[in-house]
Amino acid sequence: MLWALGAAVKEHAVDVVLIAGDIYDRALPPEWAVAALEGCLQRLVDTGVQVVITPGNHDSAARLGFGRGLMRRSGVHIRSSLEDAWTPVEFTEPTGGTTLVYGMPYLEPQLFAPALGLDRGHHTGITAEVVRRIWADVESRRAAYGTAAATDSDTARAPLTVILMAHLFAAHGAASDSERNIGLDVAAGEAPEHHEDTIGGLTVVPLELFDGFDYVALGHLHGRQRLTSTVRYSGSPLRYSFSETHQAKGAWLWDSQTQDPAQALDWSIGRPLAQLEGTLEELLAKETVAAHRDSYVQVKLTDSVRPERAFQRVQESYPHLAAFAHTGRQDSPHRTYSAKVEQARTDTEVIEGFLEHVRGGRGPSPEERELIDQGLQAVRP
Repeated sequence: MLWALGAAVKEHAVDVVLIAGDIYDRALPPEWAVAALEGCLQRLVDTGVQVVITPGNHDSAARLGFGRGLMRRSGVHIRSSLEDAWTPVEFTEPTGGTTLVYGMPYLEPQLFAPALGLDRGHHTGITAEVVRRIWADVESRRAAYGTAAATDSDTARAPLTVILMAHLFAAHGAASDSERNIGLDVAAGEAPEHHEDTIGGLTVVPLELFDGFDYVALGHLHGRQRLTSTVRYSGSPLRYSFSETHQAKGAWLWDSQTQDPAQALDWSIGRPLAQLEGTLEELLAKETVAAHRDSYVQVKLTDSVRPERAFQRVQESYPHLAAFAHTGRQDSPHRTYSAKVEQARTDTEVIEGFLEHVRGGRGPSPEERELIDQGLQAVRP
């Protein structure tokens, strides 16, 4: 994944890389992950690229922000504190304009509401207050640039481009099963609306808060998404659950000078995923196996009765089998093993009922019935 990022930066002559949170998948990342990030950042800055990073809800902002003052000199800008949210990273455009990148880290409402002077802690209120402070900073800079423009005609013509980075759940964004809950349970594929009077208000931030920004780079949701012409989720570069099987993966490429709509960059990283559902005969068909043998596979078997050695036979055909379930309906009116036991009249029927239950409706074979009878006779007084 990190090599794909470096290749895309080189191919498209990227000047600035924005990473909006969830640098790691946990607050205490393993050593190999820290080393991998360091290597990636080193390769990026060696090419002259600037990098702006904000922590996400998976990250520890304090740990991620260690050494940020030193790294800033090399072109890696980590915006990990509350005050960083309205203190931009400033870039000068080749045409003379100025681009301001405001990096808003993930802000847990209950922790940061008091520092922002808010009585009620929820993501909408936190985001609204931070955005208000950002625009106040933008206006103060416009005023300062206007003063400088009195003696510099180039500066007078140079526009301000304002970019926001944030890690949150924005309205109309589609969820997957992989994101950590930050206040609202959302089923995979759902795109909840914002409503501040419900529990959804704790998580889902209205898109209107992002009006006025030239570009908004969001993190948290794993699918690459376009919410408006200027508000985008880059998504995760890798697939973290089967709910992400059909999600677009990659990044967005945006030109701050032309400000044309962002261009999607498609990345194909790692082993593909496949969700297969059908009878055992259908799933073991040569064409199906040939198409998905090299994928991580989730299998749902729909045979009315679970076939013999079903799991083993599927695993032999799909060596990267990751999930297996028999979902076919049983013909028996007894849906549970306890119901089978209640109806059983002999010890043999109890054992047969157990086998039918654990095998998804397939009872003992004649050979197995013979072994059951022998075993029962051996233990009877």
